[in-house]
Amino acid sequence: MNIENKERDIKIKIVKEDTDIVEEPKENLPASSAGEPKKERKFFGTEKLAAFFFYALVFLMPVFALPLAVAPLASGKAILFLGGILLTAFFWIFSALAKGSVKIPKSALLISCGAVVLVWFASALSSGNAGLSLAGKLYDLDTFAVMLAASLALFFGSMIFQSEKRVFGFYFLLFCSSFVVFLFQVIHLFFGINIITFNIFPYTTSNLIGGWNDFSIFFGFIGLVSLAFLEMAKFGKGLRFFLSLLLLMSFLAMVSANFFNNWVIFGVFSLLVFIMVLFKSRFREQEKGLGAKNFLRISLFVLAAVIFFTLFRETAGNINNLLKTSSTEVRPSWSATLDIAKKSLKDNVVLGTGPNTFVYDWLKFKPAAVNNTIFWNAQFSSGFGYLPSMAATTGILGIVALIFFLAIFLNYGRKAFSYKKENTRLSGGQALAVVSFLGSAYLWTFVVLYAPGLLIFSMAFIMTGVFLASLANIGKIGMAEISLSGKTKPGMIFMVIGIILLIGTVSSAYLYSRKFLALNNYSQALILFEKTGDIDKTGKKLTKAVGMDKQDEYYRALSELGLISLNKIIANKDLPADKALELFKDNLGITIAYAREAARLNPADPVNWMQLGRVYESVVALKVEKADEAALNSYAEAFKASPLDPSPFIASARVFMQINKAGEARKYLQSALNIKPDFADALFMLAQIEAQAGNLKEAILRMEQTASVSPNNFGVFFQLGLLNYQNNNLSAARSAFERTVGLNGDYANARYFLGLIYDRQGLKEKAIEQFAYIAKTNPNNEEVKRILSNLKNGRSALAEIAPPAPENREEPPISEKEQTGLKKSKLETSAQENLWIFITPLSKFRILFT
Repeated sequence: MNIENKERDIKIKIVKEDTDIVEEPKENLPASSAGEPKKERKFFGTEKLAAFFFYALVFLMPVFALPLAVAPLASGKAILFLGGILLTAFFWIFSALAKGSVKIPKSALLISCGAVVLVWFASALSSGNAGLSLAGKLYDLDTFAVMLAASLALFFGSMIFQSEKRVFGFYFLLFCSSFVVFLFQVIHLFFGINIITFNIFPYTTSNLIGGWNDFSIFFGFIGLVSLAFLEMAKFGKGLRFFLSLLLLMSFLAMVSANFFNNWVIFGVFSLLVFIMVLFKSRFREQEKGLGAKNFLRISLFVLAAVIFFTLFRETAGNINNLLKTSSTEVRPSWSATLDIAKKSLKDNVVLGTGPNTFVYDWLKFKPAAVNNTIFWNAQFSSGFGYLPSMAATTGILGIVALIFFLAIFLNYGRKAFSYKKENTRLSGGQALAVVSFLGSAYLWTFVVLYAPGLLIFSMAFIMTGVFLASLANIGKIGMAEISLSGKTKPGMIFMVIGIILLIGTVSSAYLYSRKFLALNNYSQALILFEKTGDIDKTGKKLTKAVGMDKQDEYYRALSELGLISLNKIIANKDLPADKALELFKDNLGITIAYAREAARLNPADPVNWMQLGRVYESVVALKVEKADEAALNSYAEAFKASPLDPSPFIASARVFMQINKAGEARKYLQSALNIKPDFADALFMLAQIEAQAGNLKEAILRMEQTASVSPNNFGVFFQLGLLNYQNNNLSAARSAFERTVGLNGDYANARYFLGLIYDRQGLKEKAIEQFAYIAKTNPNNEEVKRILSNLKNGRSALAEIAPPAPENREEPPISEKEQTGLKKSKLETSAQENLWIFITPLSKFRILFT
């Protein structure tokens, strides 16, 4: 390819366009603008600003992350992507209005993309929770806002890159960004250095792209584009070396990630490149025959390497083990995803349940067999792939619109490969069109067959825009000019639309700035509470968050903080009774209000109803009027939202236990076991009920069942040991307590009973060893001192210890406050752990369920 001639053509084209603008007849211009060519330069400046922000977006998207406690990568890339698109939109619309006209590609692809956006908008409005579907949380991927931003990225890609020079600039920035990502990963993986602090990259597989599989997909994309350029375009030695280095780098990244699906798809596209350069004379200098020189292409060696790592997966696995980069990702199977879609569409066949609602469809309609796996309580925000998931969330219209869009895209791919017979090799523009199509098709394959993160999803749209621009650059699609001057009726309409869109970009920027500030305050609240446990300061941060962005997650956190505050009021013995009662009432009312607001904002999320139930349940024992009824109603709502989750039944059983209705509690626990027969919590509670009723044998049987399904739960083994101790089965009790101590060496109460058993079995030295350990962690416990003295003097451990016997006491022998030796009480520590359980977002696991 003759670079100098091409650059001269580009310069001529730009000068011609500028001449057309400047030489417009003066009589057609407003009087005030006649003879003022500087205004044209202003227009050109704003257009350049739009291009600058879009270029910056392309470079920064792969490398950007924010030091947040909540989804640092997803949140960072979301705010960057949305912010970059809004800035690009603002300056592009402003420049178009200033110019008075705009040229856009005559493309059915743009129209079909607009149809997708309209369907998403209609589906969001009809979802029943418009806020969740329209915008959701900042890091949510499946919202209408993200689809709109991605579609705008496609549009701006087709507009901004309408010159070969700009397209080459796009790829150069993308390649440079990939170098940064690769360099970061090498430093992080081999040297354990975190260039970015705040511990947002805690694992060897942590990376700047997002998920470990997304990392593989991204470098598969970079590798494919590099390979296509090497095979289809004529470059100098310097550029070929640069592209070869990129290809090698990408291959090393894919080996380290070892994502099998990526190997297969990358291999298919590499084969396509090889076939094109081998059998299409238009893709190379005209040569006769298929000699060894023609056959031994770079793509052949790449294809051979891919086949090797695909067939010999153990080799790649050994490399992963050596690098400590083995990773397992779980997601619903294709059949499970389609089954969810069928059930979801029964009531919402046209527009589905709404964008960003697949997780709630999953909770309602997931296969019952999932409850027999360790992922029984996992929540999935998407199914097997993005496209089949959309069948559930956007209905028949959504899936048809997306398939229609992809069909048009593939048809446009045919345009990229159609050339005149006399062409013997690809020109620069033709190479860009083919490479852009291959790159975008590669990314769309993963959007359909996988559920990638925001980077891969947005790059699919951006690359499609670049592909459209490349087709326009070589004349494969025409351009349509739209007047925005206001001199004609259509022009006036388009001008008004442009002004509305300009205002919309400013409003959207304000909205997402507030969403980001809210997330930042929420993140700071989590970090602050983890470090200090300061309820007041944490509450202020959370209050700021809900003031800027009303999210159920933030209100749920405030509610949990309220529970901690209530516990502290109860535990504070220094407060006068009347003051404590007043504070308790005020805090209880506020805590309930926060939990109710969370449930109101997102009634489809069972976690919100469970939290509201927990608030009411926390005061059932205090005889608060109708608290038990309110708690049971909340848990019933949670069950409606997630009918295959046994947790609401367990919670309801707890309520009945507090109001002394053991029979009702048994029924709910049995219902939980009907859903999940090996549910440890249900078995544990049934054992407690039987023990309270005096049925020790039945209680022990239940606890043994619990221990079999929870072999690492030291609390279960402690209870099993205690029941056997009460039943005077010292051998079984000893085994259970030894298992407890083996799992948790600091469990003082387990050591206490184990020491008593050793004493009764005549193992004095072992008994002394247990109580000596307890004395170190509980130096102020007088009973432990007395027991040690007894043992050392040859007496029974409990000699002269006042009754009742330890197993019959209302409180454990060793106070948990004494045992921990921490400043915070167990109550506060437990509440803090609960806060993290309920307000930290769940990981997006994926598993193949049949």
